[in-house]
Amino acid sequence: MPVTTLKTLTPHNEHELKKLLEHVYGIEQDWINLTFDEQWLATIEIETEMDIDARVAVVLSEDKMKAEFSLFPAINKGKTLNNEAVENYLIKEKRLSKELFHWDVIKHSIQYYLSGYIVEKVLISEGIPVEDGQDAWMTLHFEMDDRRPRELDDGRVDFKDINHIVTAAENELLISYHPETSGRDGTKVTGEKIPAIRGKKLVIHKGRGIYFDEERQGYAAKEGGYVIFESNRLSVNPIYSVYGDVDYSVGNIKFDGTVSVSGDVLSGFEIHAKNIVVWGIVRDALLTATDDITVKTGVKSTGKCVLKAGRHITAGFIENSDVEAVTSITIKNYCINSHLRCEGEITATSGDGTISGGEIRAFSSIHVRRLGLEQGPQFKVFVGVKHTLESKLETAMADKDKLEQIIREADEKIRALAKANPDIKKNPKLKSIITSRTLLMKKYETMDERVDQMIKSSMHPMPFIRVDQSVHDGVTIVFYGTEKNFTETEGSGKFVFDKATGKIVKLKADAVLESTVTEVKLD
Repeated sequence: MPVTTLKTLTPHNEHELKKLLEHVYGIEQDWINLTFDEQWLATIEIETEMDIDARVAVVLSEDKMKAEFSLFPAINKGKTLNNEAVENYLIKEKRLSKELFHWDVIKHSIQYYLSGYIVEKVLISEGIPVEDGQDAWMTLHFEMDDRRPRELDDGRVDFKDINHIVTAAENELLISYHPETSGRDGTKVTGEKIPAIRGKKLVIHKGRGIYFDEERQGYAAKEGGYVIFESNRLSVNPIYSVYGDVDYSVGNIKFDGTVSVSGDVLSGFEIHAKNIVVWGIVRDALLTATDDITVKTGVKSTGKCVLKAGRHITAGFIENSDVEAVTSITIKNYCINSHLRCEGEITATSGDGTISGGEIRAFSSIHVRRLGLEQGPQFKVFVGVKHTLESKLETAMADKDKLEQIIREADEKIRALAKANPDIKKNPKLKSIITSRTLLMKKYETMDERVDQMIKSSMHPMPFIRVDQSVHDGVTIVFYGTEKNFTETEGSGKFVFDKATGKIVKLKADAVLESTVTEVKLD
């Protein structure tokens, strides 16, 4: 009886292998004789007179992303499958995509099969996995507002310093935008396409002060201001608005633009900005502005409030405060017991138009309705001299004293070096010190001239104090150091300094000044 000998490429146990051969070839197990080597690879002898054709089987994974095939050689004179027959079976009968075949694997498997080996469950094709698109995403180039209290060096917590405003400069890129991608379609081993799911869109709403920069592919600021990013809406606002009071829920404010407060600024809090507008009352707070400060209602302090502006300060009323501005201070109603300093003009011509108490200093002019109050406090009003002159002179004199000391020290070094070797050519250190002393001396000799110029620039040529209604007793007005005391109430008038007499004189309130009236010779 004919015997066909086959071999396996994968390990088996005897029972499983016989069941497999019985199923594939449709033969009895008694016709099968098996021997195994150390790796449980089998040599198979099939004794039968039947001619059984070769077998090929293809198994697809459930998702049709993998295809495995098995090849079983023919028995006796059964029909054998060659390369072409196997390929036709895979492509035409099983409808597998030849573009996805592992051709080397198929080729080697057929070679083993033709050599009498059973080839089992060999991966011959893999599909292309689908790659769904990536959702759109963004990169923030600013830190979100962190409202945690600041911890001090000594371990205490500053609950006032919680307002960390996020600011942006003009044309600053705030958000980089990365659009969604379409992804890549997948393909099953049968050639069937698996459509990719496009990534989700991300909508960023452009608010005030925002534009989309095509070149940088992101959202940028049209102008400087503070950044607001809520519910994917991006805005840059040049005005930082506080709806309510500046208190512990808001904290201290530091902002390069304009700060607007609809309520009050409570005691102990600070605002530092370019412009400040407060609609309520400012208590014992600190407000500094590089440009203007406006307090719509007024300033009501116990003596601890400080307002300082690089240009203008305007307030409804001012009580017990320290107020300093460069260009002007305007009081809409009254000012009581406060220190006002201005390198320009001070006015109080609406409402009560009253200034009383404290100390008032203006460079060019003071214009009020009433100066002082009946039975009010005694106080002085200064015009004509910049209030910064005294501190500038002190600094200049201190600089002059330091320069004198340096020159004296240089002289001592020159004497010591000259005593050792007076020849400048052979003593370069001596030459260097003499050169330095010469330069220092030139600077020293010009210091008095610069001080004189400083004084002249700090003295206004035509200062005046205008009172539209009355000046009360207890008021002292001062022009360039010359004082006039009021011991009784006087009516309206314009007070100026008369060069000819060296006295303060009173003109009509609406008098037009001439330079000859107030020209002052500086001693």
